[in-house]
Amino acid sequence: MSLIMMYIKNMIGYMVMALPIFLISRFIFIKIKKKRINIKNEIVLLIFVLYIVGLASQTVIPMLTIGILNDTGKFIINFHIFPRNENVNLIPFHTLYQYLFQANTNVDNWDQVSILNIFANMLLFSPMGFLVPLIWKKWDSFKEIFFLGLGITCLIEIVQLFIGRSTDIDDVILNTFGMIIGYAIFLILKKVYLKTNNLSQSQSF
Repeated sequence: MSLIMMYIKNMIGYMVMALPIFLISRFIFIKIKKKRINIKNEIVLLIFVLYIVGLASQTVIPMLTIGILNDTGKFIINFHIFPRNENVNLIPFHTLYQYLFQANTNVDNWDQVSILNIFANMLLFSPMGFLVPLIWKKWDSFKEIFFLGLGITCLIEIVQLFIGRSTDIDDVILNTFGMIIGYAIFLILKKVYLKTNNLSQSQSF
């Protein structure tokens, strides 16, 4: 659970910084286009944008070090951009096999860490599988969500080759599966909503 909380805490910082930028930009856009405001749609769009910013912070934004040097008191901001070819896995299910069936004596509570890594990779992309068809109806199909998830996660892993993060084909598998889980939740809630809405309409006559 601590690993998932670490992801969430890191994401929140970027999301907080992005919040005023989005609100101001969206306000200007609405004023220029003279669009009618639908509060529910705007809230969903806000959640989606903040989620994307948080997701990017954990995937494609270079690792960042911010702090003050103890010896000089100088404030520093460093982006770590360098190749790490030793952290590249192109063999499907290799990392998953290590997580599930191999021990790592260098890591305390390896079983818990490995399971958390698997679930974190899936949960990180589940909201996208839910929010995308909610906002854009043309993406409301398993085929569209699957290829969208596959394309986005492949692009992320390619970018990670050049920004000091690990690249793993198993992350593509887990992230895409996470999007499918999110889409499945969307379909279930959509079905429940339509059933409830139809029931309430039939009772009104």
